[in-house]
Amino acid sequence: MKYKPNRKRWRYCVNFGGSGYLSKDVREAFTIMERAFLLELVYPATSVQVPIEVSFRRAPKLCWVDTGLVNFAANLQVELLGKADILDSWKGTIAEQIVAQELRVLLNNAHIEHLNFWIRNKKGSNAEVDFIWQQGTHIIPIEVKSGTNAHLRSIQSFMDLSAGNTAVRIWSEKYSVDTVRTPKGKSFKLLNIPFYYAGALPMLLGREM
Repeated sequence: MKYKPNRKRWRYCVNFGGSGYLSKDVREAFTIMERAFLLELVYPATSVQVPIEVSFRRAPKLCWVDTGLVNFAANLQVELLGKADILDSWKGTIAEQIVAQELRVLLNNAHIEHLNFWIRNKKGSNAEVDFIWQQGTHIIPIEVKSGTNAHLRSIQSFMDLSAGNTAVRIWSEKYSVDTVRTPKGKSFKLLNIPFYYAGALPMLLGREM
């Protein structure tokens, strides 16, 4: 069967990332790699409640199916082994890649096709949550971060719009549950989940929600 890329899922521009390659060609290459199960194009959603509304006109994230392949391609195996915290590597990007893999496995087990992240659908806003997870009739925002609750501005923006009261941070510290208040005064429960416990996300949410 002749391969026909989904042209509606990408925006057109002359060059890709300032390179000499046309966005059209890069788009088709990424789509072929996705069909070969080398990576996943993770598209943003703009909704804070079900059903999840995905925006295929926005730029996707590229999440590889295997972190080892990413590290090998970047020639960073030894450097990563010496890190005390994976959030120190690639400014936290490799940690986000690892979490994407964990969530992808959970979605496969739940027979859910796509992984998504969230952006606020408002002009001038740069609020972006790393991933979202549907738990029953609720959409849960997930951030891959270190630091204090004061740095969770995108999650707070999401929670101000959402009717839910639970959010997740995946980090390098121990498991804990905090009560956080947004600048607008809304209180919500923040589950702080260690990286090694990310695969237990549905169970933890079922217990805490």
